Amino acid sequence: MTKPPDIVELQFTNLLGELKSIDLDHKRFREAIKLGKGVDGSSIHLAPIEKSDVVLKPIMETYFQVPWNSVEAARVLCDIYHPAESVSEFGKEREYEYAPRHILKRMLREAEEEGYDFNMSAEMEFFALNNGKPLDLVGYFSPPPLDKGVSLRRDTFKTLMQVGVECEYLHHEVSNGQYEISLRYENALKTADNVMSFKYVAKNIAARKGMTVTFMPKPFAGMNGSGMHMHMSLNQKGRNAFYGREKISEKAKHFIGGLLAHAKAIAALAASTVNSYKRLVAGYEAPVYLCWGFMNRTALIRVPSFNSVKSARVELRMPDPKCNPYLVEAAVLAAGLHGLREKLDPGEPTAKNAYENEGDFEKLPSTLKDALNELEKDKVVGEALGWKVREKYISLKMKEWQEYERDYPEWNPLEITEWERNRYLDTF
Repeated sequence: MTKPPDIVELQFTNLLGELKSIDLDHKRFREAIKLGKGVDGSSIHLAPIEKSDVVLKPIMETYFQVPWNSVEAARVLCDIYHPAESVSEFGKEREYEYAPRHILKRMLREAEEEGYDFNMSAEMEFFALNNGKPLDLVGYFSPPPLDKGVSLRRDTFKTLMQVGVECEYLHHEVSNGQYEISLRYENALKTADNVMSFKYVAKNIAARKGMTVTFMPKPFAGMNGSGMHMHMSLNQKGRNAFYGREKISEKAKHFIGGLLAHAKAIAALAASTVNSYKRLVAGYEAPVYLCWGFMNRTALIRVPSFNSVKSARVELRMPDPKCNPYLVEAAVLAAGLHGLREKLDPGEPTAKNAYENEGDFEKLPSTLKDALNELEKDKVVGEALGWKVREKYISLKMKEWQEYERDYPEWNPLEITEWERNRYLDTF
């Protein structure tokens, strides 16, 4: 019989997409499965200080024992609840409506009521650093021994598979010391959970090797930044609703129409940092223009090639790995459903190089401030988040922008500043 862990790390995601945690001994953890563990939600941007207590309850399907820890330890993601306000409510607490995971669950229920299941995968790009420098000086699809990150990447992959986070493929990315591990296509909620689990595992495996894994979107000028491309589809009555006679269905096109209509607001969530907008510049395989196309990597939305009904999908190329996956998925689903309800026309797909035909397309926001202004105006995305959540998110992120602007009043999208590295380099 396996010895139970001495310590269980309860983890949860705050509004900014940061992974937070608290350790419990095993006995208290067993109690927390039913009764939860109270924590201060005000210091992590989840609850007002005058009513700061929230309750964490473990999501047992995310539980795993930590294979790299010398102390017997485990971790589990948690849902967040209101504390009981009377004795009769003990064990019957209400889920916290401002928690990012709850917001996504609410949107998934809305889709289910309309007959849809939302599925998604994420391509997790990241840099591995040694003393702040890229681990190697080679690029796309480089094999070992030129690829110095192969051991780190494969150990991360094996550990993820061992703890139940299934992956599809892994390789060296375009930039020096940049890699990708693609998560398996799953229900959207599980994919969001897997994104947070991926970041936790990747950072811990790297730390054990004396390295740093960074999810900063653009840590180095003159190189491609890191994206978190999201592949998605809707199932209806057990069938992929995005598959059609012309490669993709009319429903897929309406979904794309919704994404394009709300892309500027979604940017505030998907590209959620000041540094994100140093990645979203022309010439570095990151989207800049509001367009879609088949197999076109210069477009915001790409329809990848596929050879089966099951694999018909659309890819949103704007998100980066610093985003809050729960909020981004909720916003994307809300936008797509709006496109379906209103039968929004995405226009014709483009086969052009969008970077070389910039006059033909609208642009994404150029800075975090511009994106936040778009989010403030967008009723569909605002309703998906909840108005109080949207207000709080904009307030926190506008403060972040103002802190940057105070030190760097002139916006230079080609400069990576010390402020950005200090703020984003070694964070979740």
